[in-house]
Amino acid sequence: MIQGDFYKVCFDSLLEGLCITDKEGKIIANNSSLEEIFGYNEGELHHKNIELLISLKSKKVHKIHLKTYFNSPKKYRKGKGREFLGLHKNGSILNVEIGLNYFNYKNKSYAKALITDISSRKKDELKIKALNINLEKEVKQQTNTLINIVTKLKASNKKLKEEIQEKILAKNKAKIAFNKEKELNLLQTKFLSLASHEFKTPLSGILTSVSLIDKYNKKKSNEHIENHVYTIKKLVYQLNTVLDDFLFLEKTETKALSYHFTNFHFFEFISEIIKNSKSVLKKGQKIKFTPSTNEVEVYQDKKITEIIIRNILYNAIKYSPEDSKIEIHVSKNEHITIIVKDNGIGIPANDQKHIFERFFRAKNTLHFQGTGIGLNIVKHHVNEFGGLISVESHEHVGTTVTIKLPIIMGK
Repeated sequence: MIQGDFYKVCFDSLLEGLCITDKEGKIIANNSSLEEIFGYNEGELHHKNIELLISLKSKKVHKIHLKTYFNSPKKYRKGKGREFLGLHKNGSILNVEIGLNYFNYKNKSYAKALITDISSRKKDELKIKALNINLEKEVKQQTNTLINIVTKLKASNKKLKEEIQEKILAKNKAKIAFNKEKELNLLQTKFLSLASHEFKTPLSGILTSVSLIDKYNKKKSNEHIENHVYTIKKLVYQLNTVLDDFLFLEKTETKALSYHFTNFHFFEFISEIIKNSKSVLKKGQKIKFTPSTNEVEVYQDKKITEIIIRNILYNAIKYSPEDSKIEIHVSKNEHITIIVKDNGIGIPANDQKHIFERFFRAKNTLHFQGTGIGLNIVKHHVNEFGGLISVESHEHVGTTVTIKLPIIMGK
């Protein structure tokens, strides 16, 4: 038969505190775990009232529960039992959980309680609760921040849409304005072309008449007549050059210009341009032509190439003073390279970025005759040939223009 010591050892091995009370609340039996939880020595709780282990705050509720429990006893399973504030022997408050059961022995009712110290768990719960509160605050704060960001983003998107609409409208207006300007430029160019054609005929008649006057004057030479004939021829050549530029401009705008490529000797071709330029040379001006190699044969549009080089050369003549030297260097490598250098008025630094724009004239050239389309035409045709043109200039020092053209078009 199992002895009482066995039960004591069995009950003392429980982790929970075991407490058996009668209906008055007197402790009939307890295990050592209960004593450890509440800080009492062995046997110290025997026959003491259970209220000794109840905090002042929970005593009133406990009394009511004790009185009613034995009238209608219930089972409270562990984990689903009641929580209350216990009182440690040293006066500190404990958080404990109780599981209750009852039994009858020799016509008497007893309550059996399993008590667990849940103070650590409560502390953890409080920490978790505090963390949850902080987390909720953080989530709320972040949510508000996100709502503000979304609100601002919506406002920004609305503003962006409005800006895009404005840009689309502006783009459409600009496109309409550009088309109108393009149409106006085309009409202007056609008008200039028509006017140029009309001027060509009387200029040809003037040049013929002047040539006849020059011929008749040779029989009885008159220096004054010779000077005036020279001046008239010079002005006619200048005007013819301007008219040719306008005609080529019209053909370029309407894409009516077609290229005709032929083989020709380039140095001989340059020499011919220099010879024809003598009619526009100023007093004492000289042109020095320096080919760096033997004669080169090229396959190019001869007429367009003449327009390119003539424009550059005539500009050097126009913007250089009397008794000045203009140098032309021609070399051959992968391209044919033409360098025209003068000691003229030069181009102001702020104007150099605009020199290839149509009708643009540098501020220091306004007292010279000109239309501002020569370099624009040159740039267009050089690009069409797949060549390059560059300008290096210093005001009051001079200008150097470098042109590179393919020796054979299509290669």
